[in-house]
Amino acid sequence: MLRSVFLKTLYDQRKAILGWGLGLSSLAYLTLLFYPSVQRAGEFYDQMLRSFPPEALAFLGNIRSFATMDGYMTGSLLSYLPLVLAIYAIGAAVGLITGEIESGTMDVLLAHPIPRWQVVLEKYSALFAALAAICLIFGLSMLAGGLTIGSDVPPGKWLLAGLHLLPLTLFYGTVAFALACAIRGRTAAVSTATALAVGGYILNGLAPLSERLQPLEKWTVYYWYIAGRPLGDGIIPEHIAILLGGSLLFLLVGLVAFGRRDIVP
Repeated sequence: MLRSVFLKTLYDQRKAILGWGLGLSSLAYLTLLFYPSVQRAGEFYDQMLRSFPPEALAFLGNIRSFATMDGYMTGSLLSYLPLVLAIYAIGAAVGLITGEIESGTMDVLLAHPIPRWQVVLEKYSALFAALAAICLIFGLSMLAGGLTIGSDVPPGKWLLAGLHLLPLTLFYGTVAFALACAIRGRTAAVSTATALAVGGYILNGLAPLSERLQPLEKWTVYYWYIAGRPLGDGIIPEHIAILLGGSLLFLLVGLVAFGRRDIVP
């Protein structure tokens, strides 16, 4: 394991993966346990939903009903969960590069006969694997919750709903990773990636309320996530491809930047 940057990096994240995976899984499982009660009182919740201002509905994922599984899970959990998981993605991404530079372990690693591009790719692969593991654990917990309440949602849809979080949170993490490869310090990388995540969420919510902002709605990274409905109409492959393509682009930026920079704390 110590001879592999990928395995060593993934091993170092084992506690974070388990903690985040179990934390989000518990939240998903408990949320699903309330669904039968919400479904029975569906008309009451739908009337309340219709009384919400338009901006509130946008921030809830533009759901049409709380009585359906798609509407309930989107409005109560899936609409904001990428912002929560982005906390881990951004922090972990910056720590993989800046954290090791500040601690001095990056100098020791690069003293070995291993090219910089390989270090970057293996660390990024570990970040991808960690996020995928958390999303898979989350999907499995929703599957368990669905079985507990007797839901008729197919198992594959629960897993797809969990993995649907991956492209967006990976994008946020990749932005932070590329910035950590290019510049010194944590502040700029963390604040820029966080501003992108929060700003995209707010812009997507406010865009329908302004004629000037409406053309921008379908160009926000958050829209490319929330427009897909794994528990309803299904995902949108084109949006997934855009998010993954954006992550690849920022990864290439990080590769070039890290190959040229001086490794100093």
